[in-house]
Amino acid sequence: MRRVALATLLLAGSVKAQMADVPPGHWAEGAVRALLEKGVLTGFPDGTFKGSQAVNRYQAAVMLYRAYLTWTEEVLARARKALEEQGVAPERVAELYGQVADLLEVVPEVRRALEDQGVRLEALEKDLEEVRQALLAAMEAQGALKDLEALEGAVDRLEKELGAQKVALAQMEVRVKALEAALSELSRKVEENEAARVKDAQAVGKRVYALEEKAKALEAGLASRARAQVYAGVGEGGPFGGLALEWREARVNLGTDRAEASLEAGPVRVAYRSLGDREEALARYALFQGIRLVGELGAGDGRYYFGAAYVEHEPEGGLLPGVHARIGAGAGLVAGEPGRYFVEVQGGARLGPVDLTLGYGRYWGLGGGDTPFSALFATLAYPGGGLFGEVRLAYAVPQEDIGRDRGLQVEGEVGFPLAPFRVSLQAGYREGLWGRSVASHVDRYRFTTATGFYGGVRLSYEVRF
Repeated sequence: MRRVALATLLLAGSVKAQMADVPPGHWAEGAVRALLEKGVLTGFPDGTFKGSQAVNRYQAAVMLYRAYLTWTEEVLARARKALEEQGVAPERVAELYGQVADLLEVVPEVRRALEDQGVRLEALEKDLEEVRQALLAAMEAQGALKDLEALEGAVDRLEKELGAQKVALAQMEVRVKALEAALSELSRKVEENEAARVKDAQAVGKRVYALEEKAKALEAGLASRARAQVYAGVGEGGPFGGLALEWREARVNLGTDRAEASLEAGPVRVAYRSLGDREEALARYALFQGIRLVGELGAGDGRYYFGAAYVEHEPEGGLLPGVHARIGAGAGLVAGEPGRYFVEVQGGARLGPVDLTLGYGRYWGLGGGDTPFSALFATLAYPGGGLFGEVRLAYAVPQEDIGRDRGLQVEGEVGFPLAPFRVSLQAGYREGLWGRSVASHVDRYRFTTATGFYGGVRLSYEVRF
């Protein structure tokens, strides 16, 4: 069918190749050349085909219109030639009739495709129908063209209408070229605006990066400066005061109620601590990050030497982000004799702005002040930059007869800035229990006769050097 031929022309008209770059032997070479020669395709003013460029609806309509008019023109040329010939064979008339019938068959499809362009094909279709009727009459007369006046008149009108349609095609091409020019200009402006926007964004990004680097440098400079805190207050043990110094990873706290010093250098940490009637010095070394293996050696008062090992899961870099945990065990020598063993398990997680920790510990002491015990403990902390808060709960059960069957301690602390000072408030209740840990030699849970509420306040002033 000629409809298939027309579809083939249209599909070939949109092949993706360039006129200058279609090499000999290319699968589309013949189709592109034929369509260019027939005028169905014209290429672009710069001599390129732009085969990789998408075809829009306007360009497709122009190609369709050209293909249809080209085909119509070829059929008319054959009809005109037939009029000029004498004694046209019946096969020739039948061939012309088939071609005109095929043209009429595809008119509705072409009309629908060109409706958006304002192209009207009614007159052309009417003239083609007259040609078909004349050819049909000739066929019915068994091929003898006795009276060609009707056919010749129809062909004349059809040629005139074809000329009008070619004018319409030229007008459509002008509109399409104007539209393409407008689209090209719009695309250019969009690209220019996008390039300007990207350039502005890059400039802003550079400024933001420079500001961030300056802020980091200021923060690093501030963090590297030494600072000192002078503090004083009153607590459960009475008035106290002292001086705390900090520079990078080194800290010293000298007070009437305690003395502490520590230094960290990568995986190594050394510390000294004195609290009440106990003191200790220790060295710690950690392997790996995220999940750490920690070894600890230390010495305390009363010829106490100890060692401990821990496995720690850090909240950053571990298997479970935000979760922290620790499992540890230790043993010591007191005056050359084994004693003071402990095991400890604790874990916690960040719950929004607060950090919850739960733990269990078992301690084997030597009697007296080192009563063996089992302890459950919990901590809920809000580690804010300005406001700080913490609540601690401990419950311990002695593992030997000391005159009581349990010990309890509940303690809360809150700190907040009050420029140029910082205030810390403490309040709690204890029932025969003192301390904050199982593993610590200095601040280990111990049973005491003290029972009741207590509180304290601390006022500090910070100076940076």
